[in-house]
Amino acid sequence: MEFIKNISERAKDIGEKAKEITKRSGELLEVTKMRYEISKLEKIMVNNIEAIGELYYRKFKGEEELAAEIERLCQATQGVEQDIQKLREQIEKLMPKPAACPKCGTELPEGAKYCPDCGTKVAE
Repeated sequence: MEFIKNISERAKDIGEKAKEITKRSGELLEVTKMRYEISKLEKIMVNNIEAIGELYYRKFKGEEELAAEIERLCQATQGVEQDIQKLREQIEKLMPKPAACPKCGTELPEGAKYCPDCGTKVAE
């Protein structure tokens, strides 16, 4: 009877670990999608900034009625910047950075009480 109970408990543990792995892989996929979106948005920002520079130079040379377009591009770029920040915050929630040693900055293993690099005691 004890044997069957042990098998049942192990099967339950395996099931829980499988659920955790499935959840984790879903999170990693979501983070990958967000990073791809950030990359696309950064390219849009670069294009907008280049266009702003060109328009500003044309305005400097004497072309008129460019101020509204410059303003529009600046507003759009600011919106893209905010979207990138929101995506980075979402990534941080899904994939928080591991703790680091306060003295040397080395990444600490989970549950570490001392830094494996410099030996500094880590606060709980």
